[in-house]
Amino acid sequence: MVIVGAHAVMANGGVIAPVGMNLVALAAQKHAVPFVVLAGSHKLCPLYPHNPEVLLNELRSPSELLDFGEFSDCMDFGSGSGSPLLHVVNPAFDYVPPKLVSLFITDTGGHNPSYMYRLIADYYSADDLVVQRRATAGN
Repeated sequence: MVIVGAHAVMANGGVIAPVGMNLVALAAQKHAVPFVVLAGSHKLCPLYPHNPEVLLNELRSPSELLDFGEFSDCMDFGSGSGSPLLHVVNPAFDYVPPKLVSLFITDTGGHNPSYMYRLIADYYSADDLVVQRRATAGN
C-alpha cells in the first residue's frame, strides 16, 4: 500500500501533491497496489482542476536541480547572447487524477474519490464561491 499526503484535494477527487506523486500513483496502479491519500478537511478545495481560477503549480528555482557550475556549461557563450541551451522547469506540485486514487482518509473517515465532491459540498457553500468570484471580477 502507498500512503501519501496531499497539498490539496480538488472537487473531482484529483490531488495536488508534491512533485513525483503522479509517477508514484502510476507505479502503484501498474503493480495493483492501493494508492491512499491522507488529507485533513482543511485541504479540501471546492474548485475543479479545469477552472481558470485554479493555479495547479508553481515553479521553483532551477538551482535546486543544478548548481551554477553545471548550468553554466549549458550556456551558449559563442553567440554572444549567453542564452541557455538548456531550459530547466522545476515544478513544485503534481496533479494526480482521481482514477489513480484508491481511497481518501480525512478527519471524517475514509472516502472514495467519487465522494469527495459531496464531502466538499458539506464544507463549502456555492454562494460563498459566487461571492468570491464577483469580488475578484470587480477589482
